[in-house]
Amino acid sequence: MEILEMLVKEHGLIRQFLDNLHLAVEKIEGGERPPREFFEKAVKFARNFTDKYHHFKEEYLLFGLLAMKKSGRIDAQIDALKYSHERGRSLINELEKALDGYSQSQEAQTIAILEGLAAYISLLKQHIHREDHIFYPLAEEAISEKEQHELQKEFLKEDEKSGGKAWEFNRRLLQEMGRLL
Repeated sequence: MEILEMLVKEHGLIRQFLDNLHLAVEKIEGGERPPREFFEKAVKFARNFTDKYHHFKEEYLLFGLLAMKKSGRIDAQIDALKYSHERGRSLINELEKALDGYSQSQEAQTIAILEGLAAYISLLKQHIHREDHIFYPLAEEAISEKEQHELQKEFLKEDEKSGGKAWEFNRRLLQEMGRLL
């Protein structure tokens, strides 16, 4: 199913993002301090690509269709996935709030960043695995070919909002993050 392949491909980019975050954690734990700019770019990626671009497609398009088709039978699963998205947003907000103190080498804010990143990385890795291996196969069985085409049109509308450049812009953002490490 092409729409699920698109989402899985986006998961690949998010995994690269998580790898960058993990490397930043290792550097901090080893006594290095990645620049504030790295974390600012991380916040930008998380909000623009992960949340507004990818999670929008899941939460408002795919999940809504599946909830309707399954007549409440998978509402608990959908709620759990939505909760993971919300928790991720909260952790990114906490990261952003800690940046001023981190920039001033405040130990408490550095610890807050380490804790928040560890939670965020773990949350998203588990979440992506659950979607790729449990939820998307369920979607593939439930969604008709006609519904797939309708979803694909909606996905493409989302791509058009960025001028079709969201993927490339965020891929370059990840490369910039990697160079900052």
